[in-house]
Amino acid sequence: MLSDDALTRRLDAVSDRFMLGWLAGTGAELERFGAAVAAVDPSRPELDFVNRVYGLWPEDADRVEAIAGRYRDRGVRGWFELAPAEGFSELAAALAGAGAAEVGFHAVLSGTARAVEPALEVVEVGPGTVELFADVLLRGHGVPEPERSRDPASIRQWLDLDGWRLYLGRIDGDAAGAAVLTVDDEIGYLANASTLPEYRNRGVQTALIARRIADAAAAGAVLVCSGATLGSASQRNLERAGLQLAYTKAVWRLGNRG
Repeated sequence: MLSDDALTRRLDAVSDRFMLGWLAGTGAELERFGAAVAAVDPSRPELDFVNRVYGLWPEDADRVEAIAGRYRDRGVRGWFELAPAEGFSELAAALAGAGAAEVGFHAVLSGTARAVEPALEVVEVGPGTVELFADVLLRGHGVPEPERSRDPASIRQWLDLDGWRLYLGRIDGDAAGAAVLTVDDEIGYLANASTLPEYRNRGVQTALIARRIADAAAAGAVLVCSGATLGSASQRNLERAGLQLAYTKAVWRLGNRG
């Protein structure tokens, strides 16, 4: 039986590996500080996931000032997501000393991988539909038209990543939503889902969640997990599918320093 701390670290590691796999193709600069990896993209300073620190735990609290200096040097106010852990107060104090402050919360949910039947059509993406997948995913996330032109090339590479599977949810044959599943360390990570505005509140995300849970179970996963803004519709969708709140992460962001 894993301790709560061991499970927290295991779930967080799966989500971090997904994000670093994604970031590798976006043009973001990645720099390691101990076990933590700081992603920086000065061309998109207000986009959180390309300007976030991944894998930061209390044992690397003494590296926080160097991490903050990296972001200041690049003119970016970086983000941090801190999972509960022994020594959290020391890490929080280091962040506050570096000029960061808490700005929100992120929910991490987990549940048992099992067979589930989606209520809507969900199809797996291949080479012939990956361009459509990229368009639906980015439009569903509200990425502006000028920005959408720079990301599809990196998204196309996802088909070649070990353990990654891409999906489209359809309504009446039309692509309505998109989502990703990774299977890593016997955990199915339900990642990066979006729905086109005109198809929201019609069960697209519920179907995408169900298909990914079922496919994770079929691939040998014991658990599934996902993340969502605390209290959001995404969290409620995951809870309706049987996932439960595993822990809450505190979201911090660097402030401006003169």
